[in-house]
Amino acid sequence: MEPNAQKGPVSIRPERPAARLRLFCFPYAGGAASIYRRWSQSLPTDIEVAAVQLPGREWRIQEPLQDSMEVLAADALNAMRPYMNKPYALLGTSMGGTLIFELARLIRANGLPEPVCLVPCACGAPHLPEPKPLHQLSDAELLAEITDYGVMSEEVKQHPELTEMFLPLIRNDCIAHETYDYKDEAPFSFPLWVYAGLYDDTIERDRLNAWKIHSAVDCQVHMVEAGHLFVDTPPDLFLTSLSRRLLGTLERSS
Repeated sequence: MEPNAQKGPVSIRPERPAARLRLFCFPYAGGAASIYRRWSQSLPTDIEVAAVQLPGREWRIQEPLQDSMEVLAADALNAMRPYMNKPYALLGTSMGGTLIFELARLIRANGLPEPVCLVPCACGAPHLPEPKPLHQLSDAELLAEITDYGVMSEEVKQHPELTEMFLPLIRNDCIAHETYDYKDEAPFSFPLWVYAGLYDDTIERDRLNAWKIHSAVDCQVHMVEAGHLFVDTPPDLFLTSLSRRLLGTLERSS
């Protein structure tokens, strides 16, 4: 029997016991598991969406924030272990893209079943430093930047109590992402499917193409008709492409 997904960090809604692939999804900086709550409505029943909640947000709000990518990866792996009983893939957006990279390395180091593929979205390759570290900005500068990214709306900014709660979270996540201590290791033995928005001016194409050194099998970059945080309202063509890539990779790995 599957563990109760509603009480732990991994949220599966709805559960699909017959699904052939479990897709673990990780949020962008300042985001939470709920950004993926509607994905199941648009993905085929062969794919079960498992959104992973990070510490310090939504139903884990009482837990302390973590500003280390290594600590976040260890926390995620501990949460995922009961759900690694079928083929799975890892998807992460922006900061989440770096997180799934470190998580996949941790899984490999522990000799656990590896994912069939990695899906970084809106994220440059982890061995390249962020050209504009956001965590070093003042509160006002950070607010302006994350509004441009689409992380915080103008409406939310009008409420000081909300921004006061949100800023420590976003700054903490930016620290984890931007101070990630990358180390050279062997490339993965599974493919990487990289997605990014055509209208996202925060990531240069060279930083997307640079993911290719991290797979010994295949790595392709796919551009989506959208901006930075296209996972919030994912275009149909993106979800169609994602489904095809996931299920095709699953069949080739069987």
